Amino acid sequence: QNVRVCIGERVMNMTDIINMLYEKFPEPPVSAVLLVFSRDIIENEEANDKQDDDFHKLNSHNLKILNELRENGMWGGKVKVVEAGSRMVEESGNDFYAYYYNFVGSIVNFFIAVQATILVGTEVSTFSTYAMNSRFYRESRENYFYRPGGLYWMSPPNQTKPHRFGC
Repeated sequence: QNVRVCIGERVMNMTDIINMLYEKFPEPPVSAVLLVFSRDIIENEEANDKQDDDFHKLNSHNLKILNELRENGMWGGKVKVVEAGSRMVEESGNDFYAYYYNFVGSIVNFFIAVQATILVGTEVSTFSTYAMNSRFYRESRENYFYRPGGLYWMSPPNQTKPHRFGC
């Protein structure tokens, strides 16, 4: 998977994304935050000791931040940070689901995202776009894209069409 696509529209540093959330929501807007990302890809990149470029260093930083968030929470520990998806399905004890853990995990994440109080994602992700568009048609309008300039409300009340994926 080439995560270097659409680089101009992406925010790659997890610290920047978290800071955008704290700026937009000075007080906790929810009691739990679900992180949706491919831990396997991040951990495999981390294990690749042959790489020492800026991308690998950023990946290491992001993995450290993700682990700290999961351990310590957000907003000073007031908000629990959880992961679901592939890892949860793989460890579920169900051999069928565990065999298809990546696919089934993405379905779990999708439906949690659709039911969330607030959804924050990147506009260059098909996952984020599909989840937000599903929420748009359900009248769930608290949907934000993180962009290099900050969080962007992608579905205000006056918007009549959902976001179109592209970069």
